[in-house]
Amino acid sequence: MINSKISKLLTFCVLAFAHQSIFAQYVITGRITDAKNGDPLPFATVGLKGINAGAQTNFEGVYTIKTKFMTDSIYVSTVNYKKKVKVLDKTATTQTIDFQLQAEAKSLDEVVVYSGENPAFKILRRLRENAEKNDRKRLTAFEYDSYSKMELDVDNISEKFKEKKVMKQIQGAIEKFEKIAGEDGKAVIPVFISETISKFYYRESPARKKEMVLKNNIKGVGVKEGSFVSQLVGGNIFANYNFYDNYVPFLGKDIISPVGNNWKGTYSWYISDTTDVDGHVCYGMEFDPKNDKDLVFTGKVYIDTTSYALVQIDAAIGKQANINFIDKIKISQELEQTSEGGWLPAKTRFLIDIAEISKSSAGMLLKMYISNKNFVINQPKELSFYDLPVEVAEDSKEPDPKFWLDARHESLSAQDILASRLIDTVRNVPIVKTYVEIAEIIASGFKRYNKFAIGPYINALAVNNEEGLRTRFGFKTLASFDKHLTLKGWVGFGTKDLVLKYGGEANYILSRRHWTVAGIKHSYDLERVGLTPELIGENKIFYAFTRWGNYSGAFYRRENEIFLKTEPTKGLSFNVALTTRTFDPLFKFQYRLNPELDTLSRTQDFYDDSFITIEARFAKGETFIMDGNERIGLGTRRVPVFTLAYQRGIKGVMGSNFNYDRFTAKIYQSFRLGNIGRSDYTIQAGYIPTDLPAPLLFPHVGNQTFFYNRAAFNTMYFFEFVSDKFVSLNYNHNFEGLLFNRIPAIRQLKWRLIASANVLFGSQRDSNIELMKEALPVFNPRRGNDGKLLPRYNFSALDPNKPYVEVGYGIDNIFKIFRIQAFHRLTYLDHESPEGKLPKSFALKASVHFSF
Repeated sequence: MINSKISKLLTFCVLAFAHQSIFAQYVITGRITDAKNGDPLPFATVGLKGINAGAQTNFEGVYTIKTKFMTDSIYVSTVNYKKKVKVLDKTATTQTIDFQLQAEAKSLDEVVVYSGENPAFKILRRLRENAEKNDRKRLTAFEYDSYSKMELDVDNISEKFKEKKVMKQIQGAIEKFEKIAGEDGKAVIPVFISETISKFYYRESPARKKEMVLKNNIKGVGVKEGSFVSQLVGGNIFANYNFYDNYVPFLGKDIISPVGNNWKGTYSWYISDTTDVDGHVCYGMEFDPKNDKDLVFTGKVYIDTTSYALVQIDAAIGKQANINFIDKIKISQELEQTSEGGWLPAKTRFLIDIAEISKSSAGMLLKMYISNKNFVINQPKELSFYDLPVEVAEDSKEPDPKFWLDARHESLSAQDILASRLIDTVRNVPIVKTYVEIAEIIASGFKRYNKFAIGPYINALAVNNEEGLRTRFGFKTLASFDKHLTLKGWVGFGTKDLVLKYGGEANYILSRRHWTVAGIKHSYDLERVGLTPELIGENKIFYAFTRWGNYSGAFYRRENEIFLKTEPTKGLSFNVALTTRTFDPLFKFQYRLNPELDTLSRTQDFYDDSFITIEARFAKGETFIMDGNERIGLGTRRVPVFTLAYQRGIKGVMGSNFNYDRFTAKIYQSFRLGNIGRSDYTIQAGYIPTDLPAPLLFPHVGNQTFFYNRAAFNTMYFFEFVSDKFVSLNYNHNFEGLLFNRIPAIRQLKWRLIASANVLFGSQRDSNIELMKEALPVFNPRRGNDGKLLPRYNFSALDPNKPYVEVGYGIDNIFKIFRIQAFHRLTYLDHESPEGKLPKSFALKASVHFSF
């Protein structure tokens, strides 16, 4: 009886086990990431070895496999990465298997050969034919809720780098991060992490965009939390990529889109699979550049088989491309179809892997993720709504943990949480604080304190023949001092002339929305004819270096100004100013008070000038962000920038000697010339119908320094030519890697060919020339500090029928930071300089600049 019961029990157990084996459901999940930077890998194929079971990773790099049969191993493969296999536990019904894949270069041309036309071409033609109805540009307007997350890490941490003092102080935190990176992943040190909740708005005609930052959570090493950082981490203003365009702008470069009009001439294509992507049956297509040194992508796209719309893209740029300081750039984007047919970015992820400078240093890694939802289309706002492209809510920085739990589109990962804790550890290390302060001084030129900053340091020291050793100390207040008022001041002194120089300025912001600023300033300083700040413009480095060496054409100037700047509508700004200036030269200078009396005319060797300036500037689509109380322009692309100005001299006001009218106009534009590269031009014109001393006309900016200045005539002497009417063209072209990328011996250097041409037409009326002719000797002529008579300079006029022409060519990106350019002067080769020297027909100029 007992044996019978035992037998039945055993039989039941065997049958139950057999039933479980037959109907068991095995579940394998995991995440596929880049071993070097931890970036998720979408579109990766994951399969079980020996059986027909597998899956593809989603946008987050996550996969799930459900199967009734189990095998002993699992593999993963994806384009441009090494295939990898791992062992499975055959007894476990659920298990998590993560992979960290190593990058591997691969060319599609090496593995795919077609006897006829590539079948991918038909699909790509259909994509371009349907681009008009699928591109987001078909929508009159759209808006959505956005969540963005940004992280900046130190990566490529070598064993030698770990021995540095700063690394030893945070060793414990690094070991924790190494564990979470995975068995094949490499540890990184997070130094900045942010989260942002915002609303993004866009309208197509006229093109306007706006991001309202509602909440942000910012933590970083050396980061002073404020509106400037808040605007940068929003994401949608700077990372709203549209691959339907022919070029994708990134880091100031124009990268050829794989699905733009250049898809065939630039890329090789291969159809890899057909799969379901969020309910859309899509062609999976891989692409490679035909020349990886060009500004091009490699990666994979998914194109809807019905609408031929771009559904997903994963595009990367390797270190072979002609981009500086970069090991890799990667952009992944998932698009969602709207009710009107246009597709909008639902998820975007981009990564910039910054290369280490030397073998003993580390690199940097910037990662950003953007998730968008709740799309509203074709409901444009009033144009005035877009006046501020980035607007930060007053309470955006107030901590609210409960808000973030509900507002995040996805929960934070364990790595995100650990990164936040590690930042607290790193930023409290004293040596890290020192490094951060040094980097900030180099980048901004100022040493910042709580409510003010000291600098700029580039103007702190100079040596020249007029002042001897010149020292200068300056400061400015920050937004923490006052959100509307900014105070600036400086004092300088020369050991030779023993004259105190000084300046002060007060600016008050009346409106941020329409950027209205009123101000007053006063200064007393030694300047040079033709090299004053208003002529040189924003090239502060060039202006600082003109103070070194032989300081010819010098004069003391006292200046007072009150001004009002305003931008009543986006792109259109006005500036109104009342200015008084004195001219007290340190060279032999005189102009005739009565030129009609010829040599009997009385002369004067100084003058006072008071004038009103009205200036209008139009820059369509120009975007600004706020840094405290200052605006930073992000420039414009493709569209020209127009500037018109009128000055009216007012005799008798503050001792002014002249009534006059002065008209100037300027056009600047930067534009792409297809695959040939990028050009920019500046056209300027000016006219003064009144007779005036030469320094009040148009002294053309020359360049006697060794440094290249794109706004100057680089083979012209300082104040060599002066005009009362002129028109000029300054043209520059960067061929990027068009030539050098195709020369095997040097293409690894990433040099870039550059060319330029400067043309100037100008003249002076005879009456202005007569005004400056030497008359009777000046009573008690001026002498320099050494007691010698001061030199006299000639202010020459151009022949109205003969332009001044110079052309240049050179190499940019030497050692990634240097530029050397040769210039040839083609006209006025026998014309003497203001000091009586013959010109040089050839000049070699150099500059240092950082660019990607």
